[in-house]
This record gives sequence, structure tokens and C-alpha cells, in this order.
Amino acid sequence: MAENSEQEACRRTWFEEARFGLFVHWGCYAVLGRGEQIMARDLMPLREFEPLAQQFRPRGDWARRLASRAVAGGARYVVLTTRHHDGYCLFDTATHGFTAARTGPGRDLVREYVEALRAAGLRIGFYYSLLNWRWRCHWDPVTYADELPRMVAEVHTQVRELMTRYGKIDILWYDAPSLPGSAAHGMWGGKALQVPAAEFWRSAELNAMARELQPGILINNRSGLPEDFGTPEQRVEAEGGRLWETCMTVNYAPGWGYLRHSMANKAPGEVLFNLVDAVRLGGNFLLNVGPRADGAIDAREGEVLDRIGRWLGRHGEAVYGTCPARIYPARGGRVQGPMFHYGMWTCRGSVGYLSLFYYPGEELILSKIGPRVVSASLLTTGEALQVDAIPNGRWRIGGLPSEPPDPLAPVVKVSFEGPPYALTDLGPEWLDGTWRPAGPEHGGPP
Repeated sequence: MAENSEQEACRRTWFEEARFGLFVHWGCYAVLGRGEQIMARDLMPLREFEPLAQQFRPRGDWARRLASRAVAGGARYVVLTTRHHDGYCLFDTATHGFTAARTGPGRDLVREYVEALRAAGLRIGFYYSLLNWRWRCHWDPVTYADELPRMVAEVHTQVRELMTRYGKIDILWYDAPSLPGSAAHGMWGGKALQVPAAEFWRSAELNAMARELQPGILINNRSGLPEDFGTPEQRVEAEGGRLWETCMTVNYAPGWGYLRHSMANKAPGEVLFNLVDAVRLGGNFLLNVGPRADGAIDAREGEVLDRIGRWLGRHGEAVYGTCPARIYPARGGRVQGPMFHYGMWTCRGSVGYLSLFYYPGEELILSKIGPRVVSASLLTTGEALQVDAIPNGRWRIGGLPSEPPDPLAPVVKVSFEGPPYALTDLGPEWLDGTWRPAGPEHGGPP
């Protein structure tokens, strides 16, 4: 039965309000501590890679601890890699025995994850890689053409298993709809099949099955079909007119899985900048961690997550449930917008929040923003600030501390007479201090 607009809105609303999620790349590759793609990057034969599954032995409380860290970090949902490109499944499956249930862990780790997230009140996401390096037909679809239908059938069977065994699932996050024989990460120069990826993987059929089994699910755009939301990777780039979510690592890719020694990492302030950048343009931010083989989050990634969580504990009002309003254009891409030299705006109704990544000192000048300002406060501390109208339709916000009151980004909360928007009708008279925004609703000096 076709979905009506009210049902679609209900399915989307929680995602738009959540704004921040945790991505978890985890599998038997964590034993080596050299990232999630080590099998193919090091050209490890199966007889060399498969023993890692027996050495992979997560602690019994890994899922509960993960859920606790996600909550403390301010995430509203989590997406776990149920199967990555190496084909190792964290769930049991009827298709093969290379799974957590039949190797080292000896249990269904996806079930433990779902139960822990549900108990913590978090939304549940499943990452699933269509690509599986273990099939020879992926590398040589001509010689091993007879394997191709079985490889696709395996995907359909496993997705059905994921959609039927664990209760309500909120996100199906596909990855890597690569065509057999295609180049991947510069590792292969074979001859790819000449069909659309969605046709090869039978993605329309696959996604229809997922929606039938999970009517409220959101599906990303990596099955070869646009579906519900876009997934810019390692960059903030708005997709106008649809849901989107930036996914990003703390380290500089490649490195989504556990890296025992990572020498180049983003600072907490840099991660927060990207988070707010995504939210102010209308997107979500999915921050990745790659747990160790025992399931614990590495200290470097944990520190970033903890600091983001502490910031959201003070400033979550400026993130959750906010939108760009009319400050930033609705088209796609990345824009600076008014006052980018101080920071970035997020909005809720008639309230704007300015996250200050470039702290101005004791006073802040609001420019090129309307309508009339009613009041302002420092969200970081709750202190009221002084508001004065000054020439060129600007507002002086006074009473700020001389030094930043937050080590990552203080936030100024501004109440306007209506939903805030950018002023774009600027004329050259601003050089004389006589420019006035058009219309009395814009405010400006008396």
C-alpha cells in the first residue's frame, strides 16, 4: 500500500529532530587494529584473514557500554556495521558460517546491540555492505559468472533476516553498491558489468521488502537508488530539498574501523564545527567510532565523543530539533551566510542560536539578520545580554565575557520578532551608515 504524506512525515520527523548520531564500524578486523578494509588493502588471502574471527572475542557488556557512551555523547541514534565489505556478519545467518554467532564471539552481537540501544532509548540503525570481497565473482564476473546470482541472493536473504529478527529498526544504511569487476579504492582494474547498480542488486525489490517488513524505516541512498536521505562522506554538503546526513571519522580517512596507532586526528573543536555546519544547513551529523576488538571505544575517539557530549549537555537546545530557517539558502551545496566570521546560526521558531567558533570578545555585532531583535542571552551560562540598535540595521550584543566561556564554542541565544532570515537587499548607503532594511518588520535603529 502506498505511503501517504502524513505517514512519510511521521517517518522523517524523528530523524530531522535528532540531528546527531553515532556510527560504529566494528568487526573481526578490529583484532589487527589497522582499519576495517585491511583484508583487501593488504591483499590478505582468506586463509590468513578468516582466523581473525576466532580471535574476535568481545566482552559481554560491550553493547551496554556502547549505548551508555552514545547517550553521554549526546547521540540520539546509532548505526552499527552488521556486515562490512569482508563479509563477516555480526548476526547469525542461514547463508554461511562466517558470523559472530559461529566463530569467536559465539553469539549474535546484533541482538545484543539492539537490546542495549532499546533499553537506553536510542534509535536503531543497521549498516549493511552490499559489497562482499569474499565472492570471487566480485573480482572476476566473467570467469565466475555462475556465482553472481548467488551473491545477490545472499544479500536479499541477509537483509530479510535483519529486518525480521530484531523488532523495530529505524535506519537501513547501505554501503558500496559496487558492480562486480569495477575499480574500488584503486585496487582493481577489471572489467565492470555494464548494468546500473540498482538493477544488478535488484535494489527496488530489496528496499520494497525492507519497507514491507519495517514500515517506518528510513533507507539511505547507497543501494543505487535515492531513497530517503543522502550521505555525503567526510564532508558537509547540503542536498537541497531532501534529508541528508554527513558521516565523518575522527581520524583522516581511510580509517573507519579500529586503528591502534592513528597519528592524524581531528580536534574536538574541529569535529564540533563540522557537526554544527551540517545542522545549520539542515542536515544530520553521524560521527564514527571504531571500537577495539573487545568492543570498547578507543580513548582518542572516546575523548572527542565525551567532549561533544559535554558541549551538547550545555548547548543541545541549539542543535536538536533546529533548522536553517531562512538564514541559509534552501539550495544544495555549502554556503557561508551572514556572520560566518563569528560562527553559524541554527534556528527554532523565532529564536536563533549563534555558535561562536571565532569569539568576538565583550561585544557581538549582529548584521545582515532580520527581523527585529527582542532579547539575547548567553546560552552557555544563562546570563542575559544587553541589546542595542545601531546603524545599518545592526544590533550590538553587549555583556559577553572577555574570554570564551566555553572551550569549544560558546552559544548566544537571540529572540527575534519572527523567524530569523538573512537580509539581502544591502545598498551602498551602508558606507555612510544610513542603510535601512526594507520594511518595518526588519527592525534597525530608530
